[in-house]
Amino acid sequence: MSDWLRETIKNHAKGTGRILLIHLLAVALGWAAYPLILLLLARYTTVDLPMAIFSVIASLVYAAMLVSQGNEYGLRDGKPYNWARYKAKGFVLGAAAGLVIFLAELIVIAIADRHFYVSHPQFDIANVNSYIRMILYVPFFWFYKLIHTGEAIIPRVNILTSLFVIPFCSLFTGLGYLFGAAGVVVDFRPKKKKV
Repeated sequence: MSDWLRETIKNHAKGTGRILLIHLLAVALGWAAYPLILLLLARYTTVDLPMAIFSVIASLVYAAMLVSQGNEYGLRDGKPYNWARYKAKGFVLGAAAGLVIFLAELIVIAIADRHFYVSHPQFDIANVNSYIRMILYVPFFWFYKLIHTGEAIIPRVNILTSLFVIPFCSLFTGLGYLFGAAGVVVDFRPKKKKV
């Protein structure tokens, strides 16, 4: 294996790993407000509405982190390193990370269907199963609430709708990469005031 190919594989693996880390941070952010929402608003409304509103914020922060990370890759690839550089690299890295998340979600769905479905002679308690399915997809709670058609409070993630993460990661990482490759620096950090 040539040095160029080894460095290209290593660079793509690191990029995919960083995007997976960003997804885990977005998941943590999405679940962070859940106890507070439950504590403050449990008497006034069901948990789905405030959770959907908060998840929009989590999705926006997630998208900003993906753009920023893609931008960093694009800026770094402008320097003479020994690995592959191409316009669609950000889209490829985002899609690869989204595919890994999708495969992990398939495992979560299989576990939820097998072990976390509570049944009663008169009714089915589907929310436990839906909570388990939502573990990796909580930043997109708003999306699943929009397409939700059932009676359960927590929308269900199924195999087809769990594909949503692939275009989401690919789009925002790819846009950030294109900005970076063009020399545009995307910086969401607050600016320090000069005294």
